[in-house]
Amino acid sequence: MYENLTITVVLPAYNEGKNISKFIKDIEELGIVDQIVAVNNNSNDSTEDEIKKNKVIYLNAEIQGFGAAVKKGIYFSKTDLIIICEPDGSFKAKDILKMMKYKKDFDAVFTSRTGDIKNFYLKYGNIIYAKILSLIFNGPKLSDVGSSLRLFNKKDLDKFKNKLNSDGPELQIELTINLIKQKIKIIEIPIEYTNRIGKSNYTGSFYSSLIVALRFTKVVLKKIFNFI
Repeated sequence: MYENLTITVVLPAYNEGKNISKFIKDIEELGIVDQIVAVNNNSNDSTEDEIKKNKVIYLNAEIQGFGAAVKKGIYFSKTDLIIICEPDGSFKAKDILKMMKYKKDFDAVFTSRTGDIKNFYLKYGNIIYAKILSLIFNGPKLSDVGSSLRLFNKKDLDKFKNKLNSDGPELQIELTINLIKQKIKIIEIPIEYTNRIGKSNYTGSFYSSLIVALRFTKVVLKKIFNFI
């Protein structure tokens, strides 16, 4: 609990066996998180065993994809605040404390990795796409559409969580647009970011990153024309 607000951290995990236990322990050491929900997304490594070694809630998302795992965790969470983060070794648990400092003045806290991303097309692709998104939907100043470390009010997510359509990485865009349309106060803050452990399932190559960008664009177009 943080300033009388209960907190759940949702960890969508696909083949994160090498790091997830360490990340869970790092979160627990913060001393403010009431509940950790680890969602195994049909991993074929030691992810399930590693999760079950810890005192967390274990779920499995039968549908494959980052979005499917996140939605499973969101549906289960009952606390005031929900934090989403990939347990891939690239994010630092201590940045959750940094995010909480902004909670009094903002409804949602997004994070930006662009200062530390070394991959050229991933870094500037995120920056450009974030600027376009902010312009189209008259949203806050953003620089990173792909960072999964985000903090939300459960009451804001409850307004549309049962209408979320995306099962892949494009859920990030769908969540962002839905929140912007609610006219809530959103801030994006820089965080410490390092190379993930293992290869990304979505942005491990230029081609796969391009596919993700196209999936993002599909969601944006559907939102513009009110198809979703």
